[in-house]
Amino acid sequence: MMDAHDTNQPLNQGELEEEKKTVEVSEAITETPIEEVTAEVQPEAAPKPATKEDVLNQLKELAQDAENANKQEIDNLKQSFYKLHNAELEATKKQFTDNGGAIEDFVSPEDSIEEEFKRLMGVIKDKRSKLIAEQERQKEENLQVKLSIIEELKELVESGDDANKSYTEFKKLQQQWNETKLVPQGKVNELWKNYQLYVEKFYDLLKLNNEFREYDFKKNLEIKTHLCEAAEKLADEEDVVSAFHQLQKLHQEFRDTGPVA
Repeated sequence: MMDAHDTNQPLNQGELEEEKKTVEVSEAITETPIEEVTAEVQPEAAPKPATKEDVLNQLKELAQDAENANKQEIDNLKQSFYKLHNAELEATKKQFTDNGGAIEDFVSPEDSIEEEFKRLMGVIKDKRSKLIAEQERQKEENLQVKLSIIEELKELVESGDDANKSYTEFKKLQQQWNETKLVPQGKVNELWKNYQLYVEKFYDLLKLNNEFREYDFKKNLEIKTHLCEAAEKLADEEDVVSAFHQLQKLHQEFRDTGPVA
């Protein structure tokens, strides 16, 4: 016999509505792209480099953890480096022409610092490219997982099975959805709409089932109350044997009647 307060059973109507609101809020948070969450979080600005060596030192530090380095900070260092580099080059050109050299004969001197700068920029670019590729691979994998979850939700809704019995599986799918994070940005809205569609349909089925369930509880209570009253009246029965057999029938009817609230 089903217990009205079995922990495997779905929530009552008030709790059901609260559950739906909670799902909507948590899902909205889950689907927010990480880029949006972190867009306003900028690292504390590093001291403005005074020389190319200063830029190089700062770039070396960033290169050690290039995957987590702030792109704007890298771009700023690149701009600072070439601003210093170009100013230095112009000064060298001026000195060359001031000493009587023709500008068309000027050859830029080799710059070991620039070569090291370019090497470090290449290292950072390579590390960040690998990170982005891995993130995109993970997003595609997450996309397939979420598409699979939607299909399973669809099956739960369209199977015709009792939604109460499917509730545990429904909660597992919700948990799996929440644990599966970022997907390709272009798929976020479509995924969310499809997921929410079947979540809403499942809750509608659950609500309908719960309404029938409450109706059954009410009718079962009426029947069991009547059986109890009939059993009490047997105390006045003069024929003890007859009373015993009637009580056995009442017991059986009571057992065969479904649960009450």
